[in-house]
Amino acid sequence: MARNPKLYQKLVRRRGGVGTYFSLWLASDHVLQVEANMMTERYQRVWLRDVQGFFVRPSREARWVTGVSLGLIVLFGGLAMLGSGGGVVFGVLGSLAVLVLLYGLFLARNCHFHVVTAVQRTEWTNVARRRQARKLIARLEPLIRDAQRDEVQAGAAGSAAASGSAPDVSVVT
Repeated sequence: MARNPKLYQKLVRRRGGVGTYFSLWLASDHVLQVEANMMTERYQRVWLRDVQGFFVRPSREARWVTGVSLGLIVLFGGLAMLGSGGGVVFGVLGSLAVLVLLYGLFLARNCHFHVVTAVQRTEWTNVARRRQARKLIARLEPLIRDAQRDEVQAGAAGSAAASGSAPDVSVVT
């Protein structure tokens, strides 16, 4: 028995918070965002032919995590170097601040990704890193161009059929 081909391909891995997760799925003509929590699921479809652009903006949270952790590293490092009785404790606290800094630099959300159509601007929550956003745009851009080119060609053929005249075609010999 032949299996049906998969309709959707996963674009971005699942990302979520406490009790909620988001995922992005690619079909031949649209992208589907799924938001699921313990009791409900919400689906939002964005047609590739309707996409007008993307916004990738920096996240304020990443700046705060980086700034606060750098401040704590300097504070605890300075207190540890003073050599007072709590030098080891301040060294350990400074090491923890370094771990928070590394988390903020390499794992935490550092951007917000929005897709823009003629009617709405939607945030795709699970695209949380700039590198991930660049990869997603590189993957979707040719598909969007193809879908919009097909839409324009279908519109041109439809308008020529409606007017009763043949479309203008140039033949070069």
